[in-house]
Amino acid sequence: MNVRQKRFAEFYAQSGNAAWSAVQAGYSDKYAHTNAPKLLQITTIKQYIKELTEKLQDERIMTVRERRAILSDIARDPEQKPGDRVKAIDALNKMTGEYITKIEGNISADVSDPFAGLTTEELRKLADGE
Repeated sequence: MNVRQKRFAEFYAQSGNAAWSAVQAGYSDKYAHTNAPKLLQITTIKQYIKELTEKLQDERIMTVRERRAILSDIARDPEQKPGDRVKAIDALNKMTGEYITKIEGNISADVSDPFAGLTTEELRKLADGE
């Protein structure tokens, strides 16, 4: 992949506009509007765009730590509406597993297979909706 193709891929990963990206990368207007779709078919360019796109998406996604920090800031901010502070605390509690329901006592159940006595042919008919 040459330098101009690399620049094309970088502009395309950011904009999604092939013709504009080709012009920005240094191709002529005429070439860009005619051949930009062909640039997208070149395997090395296509792979580089995929790598760049994945990297950009990863950078946009908040980490758990970032989400907890923002929710904590909202929950502690006295200028926030009380309802918003409660929602932030609720979200934090859900994130940390504070709402796990404890079940005490012995639980037993008799689970039977309603299809156990059917033949393969009968199961196929059921699956086909007959």
